[in-house]
Amino acid sequence: MATRERDTRMHEELPAGLHEVSAQLTRARAQARALPGPPSMLPETLEHAYRVQANSIRAWDDTVAGWKVGGVPPAYLDRFDDKRLAGPIFARSVQRVPTDGAAADMPVFEGGFAAIEPEFIFQLGATRDEDRLFIGAEIASSPIPDINDYGPVAVICDFGNNHGLLIGAEVENWRDLSGPVTVRCMIDGKTIGEKRLEQPTADAEAALAFLLEAAGRRNLDVIPGTFVSSGAITGVHEAEIGAHSHIDFGDLGSFDLRLTKALPRP
Repeated sequence: MATRERDTRMHEELPAGLHEVSAQLTRARAQARALPGPPSMLPETLEHAYRVQANSIRAWDDTVAGWKVGGVPPAYLDRFDDKRLAGPIFARSVQRVPTDGAAADMPVFEGGFAAIEPEFIFQLGATRDEDRLFIGAEIASSPIPDINDYGPVAVICDFGNNHGLLIGAEVENWRDLSGPVTVRCMIDGKTIGEKRLEQPTADAEAALAFLLEAAGRRNLDVIPGTFVSSGAITGVHEAEIGAHSHIDFGDLGSFDLRLTKALPRP
């Protein structure tokens, strides 16, 4: 197991109604069933949202292999102190880019939210000097359509809106990497997002620092081997089931993926 949670506050009884928020979201994910919208009793604070998330993690039949980091939308920055948010990445949702060049199949929720996000992905070592870096993509998907429209509380409650991690080529000697690096995301043959990074890993390292600080606050044992997906580089690119995406990190590598329909858990 890559991550263990030991925050005693997270194991306190949830406030009235929040158990049902957790149950609704985990049921919908397990059944691969879209919801008409978020549960009606979402919490008001990020602390309570993370307690809902922790409750759902305990109820989910999988191991936490890592954490995704995302940004709090600008419209909510005056309401919350945190500028970023985190959610679990489960072991069964982690894939490696196929070595034969084939597109990786990444499942998303039919009728819910689905998006492709090119990202740098860390794998933590025993010390920070041993951390590794990979190119890759987060697959953001939720049973809640338009989940981002409901703000960071909804996203945090629903596992950070994560439903998969695709890991590509390793970036060797990544601390010595100098810019520029251009990252491009294509969907069905069209360029959807492109960004030139003058300092390629600066934002990724800031996201990692946030995750490690948040792990300290929440008393998470973030152990060697944990993956940290560091945030969308070119944007959150919504796409439909069947969409084919080509993601290019320039000289660092490229890969292909295809969105498929998520199936109910057995």
